[in-house]
Amino acid sequence: MGHKGTVRLAQILANRSKTALEEAVLLITEQLGFRYFMFCGRFSQPRGATHEVRFDNFPVHWHRSCADRGRDILPDPLRRLALLEVTPLPWKKIAARHSRALAKASEFGLATGVSCSVHGPRGQWSLTSFALARGGSAAERRILATLPDCQLVACAIHYAAARIARRGADRLGPLRRLDGAPSRLLSDRESQCLILSAGGKTTSEIGQALQISERTVAFHLSNMRRKLGAANSRHAVTKAFSLKLIAAGS
Repeated sequence: MGHKGTVRLAQILANRSKTALEEAVLLITEQLGFRYFMFCGRFSQPRGATHEVRFDNFPVHWHRSCADRGRDILPDPLRRLALLEVTPLPWKKIAARHSRALAKASEFGLATGVSCSVHGPRGQWSLTSFALARGGSAAERRILATLPDCQLVACAIHYAAARIARRGADRLGPLRRLDGAPSRLLSDRESQCLILSAGGKTTSEIGQALQISERTVAFHLSNMRRKLGAANSRHAVTKAFSLKLIAAGS
């Protein structure tokens, strides 16, 4: 992984909020050479309760397709099989048996990838997936070359997410409910990006204002559009005004 990767891994482990963890994972995903990532984990809490942590930067159109079909964003066969593994599971390994499900994901830009499961005490588990927009022999070679690093990163994310789950929530700021759905929330960072976007700022200007990369800004804006059910940023701003998430003077 090298020195830069080691530093990034340390940053993942040091995160104390979900938003900060998302941003760190986005950066290390790029460093590993992948375009997309997805993390989902379930962590046990005191008195038998469980807390689920999820975040990703999968394509917005894929999210909509899965929502329309009532499916999880990770193809069912892949999720089920990956959770049974103790080592990274390249998607190509199950492509022949589950070609239909993976072909559907490929149509939306999730051509190939790898999923890494981590299991902890009291039934805790998490699944981290890294994906590429294009397949082929070169893509598969890249995946094979990064398998140890992917598993190491997955373990670090699991540990950081478990700690966040124990603390109960992302404490960077208040979360806002959308359309009356408690499960659809704008994080504080997404709200900041939305407000700056509504003010006419470009992704570059938003990144400079928040001291984050343009790619990270794009990640938050994409998540924000998905949560609002918006076709584009202009539509998202309009919906945000109507839902009173931002004021006209923001």
